Amino acid sequence: MSKENPAIAPWYKQPWLWFILAPLIAVFIYGFAFLYISIVTHDGIVKDDYYKQARGYHVDDTRQQYTRELGLEGDLIFDLLTGDVVVQLKGELSPLPEFLSLGIIHPTHKNYDQTLTLRHQPGTPNYLGSLKGKILGKRYMTLTPADETWRLRAEITVGAQQAKDPDAPVKATLSASE
Repeated sequence: MSKENPAIAPWYKQPWLWFILAPLIAVFIYGFAFLYISIVTHDGIVKDDYYKQARGYHVDDTRQQYTRELGLEGDLIFDLLTGDVVVQLKGELSPLPEFLSLGIIHPTHKNYDQTLTLRHQPGTPNYLGSLKGKILGKRYMTLTPADETWRLRAEITVGAQQAKDPDAPVKATLSASE
């Protein structure tokens, strides 16, 4: 009586080997994919007066100090229905610049940033401009003249309520606060 032994399959056909190796292979694939994405993409989200000195980062606050000296403030109104932007400046600024630059900065995505040029309306402290696209969510506002000697800042959140009721304007107060 001879008993036949079944032939043992080669090592690469053993199910337990692939059960152990499959997670390791998946980790390498996902690891290299994430490494590639982190090298290729650029987040570029910091927009402020930071500069590197030696091993630290320092904030240049001369524009904020000059803005406080002038006593500048501004009221910002967005009309989401028409896209109109109105800024009313208050303070001791003479003469008023003809153009101001309003930066609408998204906290995390540079692609959603907008830079608007606001034109002075003669005889009033108002500046007018138009949005380039819709805004929704949190945004940082920076208002500067062409020579960038001063800067006003604000933070707004355009919520779902304004998206549902675009007739309600979004209002914010621009100040020199940091």
